[in-house]
Amino acid sequence: MLFLQWAPDVVPTILREICGMDVPEYHHAELGCTDLTTISLKTHKADKVTVLYDEEGAKKLAVITEIQLRQDDDKPYTWPLYVAQVRERLRCPVRLLVVCPTAQTAGWARSPIEVEAGGMVLRPAVMSPDNVPVIDDVERARALPELAVLAAPAHQDNRKVLDCLQAALDASPEDRRAFYYDYVVAKLDAEARRYWEDLMKTMEYEWQSDFAKKYVGIGLEKGREEGREEGREEGRAEALAKMVTALEDVLESRRIELAGEQRQAVRACDDPDQLAQWIVRAATAADASEVFSG
Repeated sequence: MLFLQWAPDVVPTILREICGMDVPEYHHAELGCTDLTTISLKTHKADKVTVLYDEEGAKKLAVITEIQLRQDDDKPYTWPLYVAQVRERLRCPVRLLVVCPTAQTAGWARSPIEVEAGGMVLRPAVMSPDNVPVIDDVERARALPELAVLAAPAHQDNRKVLDCLQAALDASPEDRRAFYYDYVVAKLDAEARRYWEDLMKTMEYEWQSDFAKKYVGIGLEKGREEGREEGREEGRAEALAKMVTALEDVLESRRIELAGEQRQAVRACDDPDQLAQWIVRAATAADASEVFSG
């Protein structure tokens, strides 16, 4: 999941505030190696590994993050292996965090894994729509934009959450805003999507970033009405280009190769809804056929 790759500090926040886990005090977080290849040359790759360090650079905690779309009966056997290998490699405490899109999958993922008969038990920390916190405070949304983006689809009936999402987007790095925007739009139902799109057009929130101003048509020099229209067109073209780049980045980060005609279709696409759908699929697809199916 790109949220975790771009913002590793979100991982300990999820453990502490959503999963109720104790997280040691740390100075900064970095992404660690996810290649868990064994000596037998059988490859095991975790989705993400985040490493927390203290001020002296000592490792405090490694968090293995797995994106789990559905029940997989192999995972109770491979997850303990991930934990053991990361612990052996990094020589520090390890925690397994499983991110699930549905409550049903989350219920399965929370089941304790008996690693040793009558002995050691692995209890994964789990995040799903049923325990994502409500982010309905502007300052908190700006401080934790990735968590605010994740909260929006989970609490889309709460209009204050969508209101605060504007602040979260504004506080996000420029190269991620279009991706976050379209991720949210792809996850909202029709009613919440209409509210969100109308909210973006009303400009009640005072945007701080130049990109956001262009995205909703603010601040051009040709007069407010003309500027608003031109800004939307300019913002749309820029957003489409950024969505294409975001999709290609997701595919590259997940080592998914595109055929020539697939890459051509991506770069020629001018439908933001279609691009958003491809981006969401790319985050979890096993191969290119799953991205472009349907």
